[in-house]
Amino acid sequence: MNLAELQRYFARAATSGRGPLPELDRVFLGNERLSAEDRLAIYNRGYFYRLLEALASVFSQTKRVLGESDFERLGLAYVAQHPSEHPAVERVGRSFSAYLRRVAAPPLVVDLARLEWARLCALVAPNPASVATASGIDAERFPRARLRFVPSLQWLELDPRTLPVFAGDISAPGAADISAPGALAAGGAPVAVWRREHVVHQLCLDEAEWKALLRAASDATLSGVCAVFDRGSQTEDERHAFQVLSSWFGRQWVAAVAYDARQPNSR
Repeated sequence: MNLAELQRYFARAATSGRGPLPELDRVFLGNERLSAEDRLAIYNRGYFYRLLEALASVFSQTKRVLGESDFERLGLAYVAQHPSEHPAVERVGRSFSAYLRRVAAPPLVVDLARLEWARLCALVAPNPASVATASGIDAERFPRARLRFVPSLQWLELDPRTLPVFAGDISAPGAADISAPGALAAGGAPVAVWRREHVVHQLCLDEAEWKALLRAASDATLSGVCAVFDRGSQTEDERHAFQVLSSWFGRQWVAAVAYDARQPNSR
């Protein structure tokens, strides 16, 4: 075994989540105090606990709610099954919420993990090439235009207790019992997560804004997006649509307004 092969073997041995590799005793020497397996286990444990630390740095509120021992147990089992695949070690948590759901963790815990992952994704998302402003809108072509959102914007539906518990509010209804059944009986709470000026924000949306956001994200025209606000009162519906769309520009969610090239330019 040459040096390059030895280095690759050591890397596999140190990062293996499936126990000692074959021929370990032939490749590495033990001594009277520690066998080769025991010596490599030191590196192996160090590697997985480093991944656990990275997981905890992203999912700090999930860890708080689960408790130290349960988070360690679930976290170590997770990283053994989902090796780090990205140069940034904190990305190891990409599938953590799905894993928690698979092992039947309480819905609140799963959704805390989903929220914390969305916050990381918002934090590390690339900067948009530009940010659109309401003052730059072509009013005549706007109804048939489409919005392009900034890369950091995330949207998801969560257990209604998620945001209060994330903020440390244990007085939220049902927050004290994370395994309480039926937390989602009335439907999930729609939440937007985004980054603005290096700070990650999150906001619970009302039903109309949520539906409008989903339509806009699916490439609907602005007239189709605004149809969500049609409740029978033209004045009130127009006011609501204006408020919501204005807030999207104000929060810097909109990277660009895409006009159909076939539309005549009013300018």
